[in-house]
Amino acid sequence: MSKNLSHHDWVVQQFDKYLRKQYRDVFIHSSIIEGVLVNESKERSFDLANKRLLCSKKIYSSEFCVFNEIRDIRNKLAHDIFKKDGLTQKDIDKLRDDLMEKIHKAYKISSFLEDKLFKKYKINRSSIITFNPTN
Repeated sequence: MSKNLSHHDWVVQQFDKYLRKQYRDVFIHSSIIEGVLVNESKERSFDLANKRLLCSKKIYSSEFCVFNEIRDIRNKLAHDIFKKDGLTQKDIDKLRDDLMEKIHKAYKISSFLEDKLFKKYKINRSSIITFNPTN
């Protein structure tokens, strides 16, 4: 895969083949985290759910911060790709890698996710996703 595709070339490439595993993974895992927060808070959005859970003291400020970073990076990755000037392949790869690092951090530090995701679904934390940046 070329590292310096233009915005146009990157978009076209995504429709020539299935979305690459690394991109798919960050969207799936950030959506899992969002779903857990939204479900528990009964709010409509990732942002509102995160704020509600912090205010209700169901998450700590460290969890709030990492969830907020996940939301911000995920939204930038999902939306800025299709803006007029878009993102370069290098920018997209960096955002993807940054997002996966934040997801891993959330999985490691969050007692909320430990209860509402790992314990609830009997997922062993040692079996969570692996990540090898492509940079």
